[in-house]
Amino acid sequence: MKKSILMALAAVALSTQVSGQNVKTYAGKQYLGSGDYNSTPNNNLADELFSMPMGICVDNNNRLWVTDMHNVMILDGGTSRIRGGFLGDPTQPGAIGIDNGTGTVSRFNMPSGVCVNKNTNDVYIVDTDNALIRKGTQFVNVSNGTVFSTIAGNYSFTGDHKDGLVADAYFSSPSDIEINSVGEMYICDFGNEVIRKISSGKVTTIAGKPKTSGDANGVGSNAMFYAPSGIFLEDDNNMLIADRNNKKIKRLNLKTNEVTTVISSGLNMPSDIVSANGKIYIADETCIKVFDGTTLKVYAGQASTVGYVDGQAKDARFGYLGLFTYRKADSAFFITDISNNVIRRLTFQDPPVVDFVANKTAVNVSQTVALTSTCSNNTISYAWSISPNTYTLQSNSKLTDKNIFVSFSAVGSYTITFVGANLSADKTQVVKSNYINVSSLSAAKPIVDFAADITNPMTTQTVRLVDLSDNLPTSWTWSITPNTYTLMNATTSASRNMDVKFNALGSYSVTLKATNTTGTDQRTKTNYIQVVLSANKDLPVKQVVFYPNPAKGVLNILGINSIVSATLQSLDGKSAPVSFEGNQINLSDVSAGIYFATVKDESGRVYQTKVVINP
Repeated sequence: MKKSILMALAAVALSTQVSGQNVKTYAGKQYLGSGDYNSTPNNNLADELFSMPMGICVDNNNRLWVTDMHNVMILDGGTSRIRGGFLGDPTQPGAIGIDNGTGTVSRFNMPSGVCVNKNTNDVYIVDTDNALIRKGTQFVNVSNGTVFSTIAGNYSFTGDHKDGLVADAYFSSPSDIEINSVGEMYICDFGNEVIRKISSGKVTTIAGKPKTSGDANGVGSNAMFYAPSGIFLEDDNNMLIADRNNKKIKRLNLKTNEVTTVISSGLNMPSDIVSANGKIYIADETCIKVFDGTTLKVYAGQASTVGYVDGQAKDARFGYLGLFTYRKADSAFFITDISNNVIRRLTFQDPPVVDFVANKTAVNVSQTVALTSTCSNNTISYAWSISPNTYTLQSNSKLTDKNIFVSFSAVGSYTITFVGANLSADKTQVVKSNYINVSSLSAAKPIVDFAADITNPMTTQTVRLVDLSDNLPTSWTWSITPNTYTLMNATTSASRNMDVKFNALGSYSVTLKATNTTGTDQRTKTNYIQVVLSANKDLPVKQVVFYPNPAKGVLNILGINSIVSATLQSLDGKSAPVSFEGNQINLSDVSAGIYFATVKDESGRVYQTKVVINP
């Protein structure tokens, strides 16, 4: 009896939507079972009715090609277009066949794996139940139909194995296809338990023992697979293989034809494999798993749990998964959810990289310390803990804020723990033991310091000015020039910490004078606050801090995910050479001096401030 690469369908839950989600239904209207269809060739993505979508790939124009029971479709912008197959009920007579031709003249029978030749933008399909390899001409526009032809194999209901000229070759339930940089094709021949190659008009078997299942590493026919279902080219020399029924991921060296095992345990029924951003991602029955070279874990969804839930990766639920692909243009995976009859989009999200810095680590009792997050990878939630608990949060700080201000009421060493989370399923924790060391007060006058939580606010934002002075001042006097500002939250110029809203664009200088029984100290930060006008007033306000300032070596831009462009201009108008990565500017090649820094983030918003760079 012919093998099938499709799993039985299962009952699933209703969809729910949550904010901040990185798993979404990208295309298709969810339903259970199969056989639903639209009688129109072009449909909105949300209105498309797929019937057991199985294959998916990205073309040179970032369009997605999708295969379902009897159709080949292209997802073009917000529209799903049938480019080949039967336009109608896929269960009625005449819906399946091996016909070649233009558009819906062509016929297929359970096409699955699909791949684009990057040199031509033509699409290639494994027509699984027809045991054929098919070609479709590149998508030009809606009025130019895709022309389908057979490029390898002979129709066989039961399938067979035969190498040789493409016109003489036989396949058995081929499930996936990949194409290298010179146009050579690799076929995952599911029914024959082998990997095939199409090159120079010939089909050869390069790994596995035809019509023989097993589990063995080795070269060529000494290697054995058991229902291999998905393949992925890491490069022209190496291929990953989802060896489904062996519950393993294997690697095939395409120069030597040697097969080795990459992942030997922890998988249920892997159907496909994708390598992206240095890690390996696996469609494993009802979830996506990730392997970093050492550890295998669930990345999105839940193992052995079917469902239909969009949301954060850890909360999302999938039906049974087929093949999937990665689109680098928007850092997202696109996954065929067979039993829900939809295409799911999973935004790529590494776990957060979590760290923080203190403006000072050796302080006196009651002195305020600024603890500033330096997290990356789109960290969106934060949790601080401090031990021992003899501390006070200043300036309305909360332990769930990104940055906090803390004063310590007892002598000793304090350990700071900081946990960050993003839309991935992981949280990351950093612990700095005995990080803050608190001493008893000395009989000395204050040493004044202060900081603003935002140094380039808009006129709609409230800025917290926080006293960081040493030697326990007992009174404070703030002054700001010019005087176009408003004090907020019942604070006054005599408050220890002062909340301010600036009413006009431009530069503001801030002075703090602090006094205790021993004496008085004063500090002025000239042009410290740069009030800017956002070009995107409809976007949520971001708190962005250039830190530290003065700076040396590195300038952190806190409050944005990544820098798109950055410039430093000296007071005499000359530009300084800078490089940047993530949300950090490298100052190693910049001479000491005063500069105007201009930064654009990934949303197109521009932030400016004056920075002092120390030698």
